[in-house]
Amino acid sequence: MTNHTLEIIGMHEPINFSEQGIVDLPTKTDTGAYNSAIDCCYTEEKENEEGGKVLYFTLLNSTNEHYTGQKHSTSDYKVKKVRSSNGIETYRYQVKLSVGIKGRRFHTTFNLSHRSKMRYPVLLCLLIDF
Repeated sequence: MTNHTLEIIGMHEPINFSEQGIVDLPTKTDTGAYNSAIDCCYTEEKENEEGGKVLYFTLLNSTNEHYTGQKHSTSDYKVKKVRSSNGIETYRYQVKLSVGIKGRRFHTTFNLSHRSKMRYPVLLCLLIDF
């Protein structure tokens, strides 16, 4: 029998996106969400020299104290149809990000969305491989 240490993740946990230079970002945990989401103020899809597509994005909004203004890029992304709690469907970019929470690091996918008017810039879905 293997002993596992269980960590309790509260409704509001600060998380770290170290690779993006963002630490202690306020987060809301949503056990009913199918996807995690992070505030994103800029997205642009471009074609690279080899003919593949690259997504450029900037996390958060300039009014957020954790905003770095840093432009990130990835070729590992998807465009997903997302349905909000009120039934409205939109298409959003989905990227894989490395996240730190309670001293542990994991990789999960985040929808890039405009959450600047929301209280928490990150919505963390608990359907993740911890």
